[in-house]
Amino acid sequence: MHIVVRRSGGFAGFARGWRIDTDSCDDPGAWDDLVGALPREAPVRHRQTVPDDFTWTVTVARTTVEIPGSQLDGPWAALVRRVRDEGDPVT
Repeated sequence: MHIVVRRSGGFAGFARGWRIDTDSCDDPGAWDDLVGALPREAPVRHRQTVPDDFTWTVTVARTTVEIPGSQLDGPWAALVRRVRDEGDPVT
């Protein structure tokens, strides 16, 4: 399974990204568990905005969601953190 995480916005407005192919990892089962823990519904965006907040765009297989940085938590935050730690940078 392919997972791509992109971060945009923030004070400087720089975009960064990371990707991983979980099938080529040493522990694909752990990735399946992490993805399986994601809520079935996309995160609900609260109306309150935070100036210079990041926007996280997460694509898992063929599903893409956007999450404001101030609302990135729980299983979504765990997935983003692991992809950033173990994935390859993308431009």
